[in-house]
Amino acid sequence: MKFPQFPEFHHEAMATTFALVIADQSSDYARQAATACFRELDRLESELSRYVESSDIARANRINLGETIVIGEDALHCLLLAADASLATERAFDAAYGSKRAPGQPAEAPLFTLDPSAHTLTSQTARLQLDLGAIGKGYALDRLAAVLADWAITHACLHGGGSSALALDPPAGQCGWPIGLGEDPDQRILWLTRCALSGSGLAVQGEHLVDPRTQATAQRRHRTWALAPGAGLSDALSTAFFVFSDAEVAAFCAAHPHVGAALTHADGKLITHGALTARLN
Repeated sequence: MKFPQFPEFHHEAMATTFALVIADQSSDYARQAATACFRELDRLESELSRYVESSDIARANRINLGETIVIGEDALHCLLLAADASLATERAFDAAYGSKRAPGQPAEAPLFTLDPSAHTLTSQTARLQLDLGAIGKGYALDRLAAVLADWAITHACLHGGGSSALALDPPAGQCGWPIGLGEDPDQRILWLTRCALSGSGLAVQGEHLVDPRTQATAQRRHRTWALAPGAGLSDALSTAFFVFSDAEVAAFCAAHPHVGAALTHADGKLITHGALTARLN
């Protein structure tokens, strides 16, 4: 969505374009805050990208079974969030899905373990392969919101490419930030405040989406969306919903009232569950 009445700032990172729309501030102050956000974004990419050799994630992918490394605050928090999402979805989302298990290692055994008090990660498999691509952009949006809070900015909307949006407080006099849900020509508009919407699909991510539970290519061919309190969580859940069956998506939303889901079917019909159904009705 475009907001011509407010300053909007863009930055290339994590193989996409991030955008910040800041309301109810002077243009100069908003620009300074956006610059601080984008510095943080570049720093996060250097810590979380598996393509940066010195990043915590790339370092973790080079250790052997049983070895331990110290990782930074952001890698730790992002991996903890990923682990929680993996547990909640029974591994439909798994940041380590590409790893090679050790001979005889049970399918349910963890591929890595974290010690938050020591800031360490230990590999529990023959070849660890962490990939935060399905959660890193959302985690970055959550961190950028924290930077804006440090600048006393709460009225803003943040985007990570075309796949994730984090709505903070709306502009004065507005009921929320308008965020598109669905695909043209049947796109719906949600007015969001203090929550995130993320989408997953083949148009952007191609045919690589794999069900971590079976290692088979996901059978779904149309987009899914997840609504959640934070962007990191919504990012992970939209991927999980893509590999879930329709029945699994419905059951997950029924068990987690703060979460919503939307699925596009072959006929173009948009099916919603949980918190998204309540917002559209």
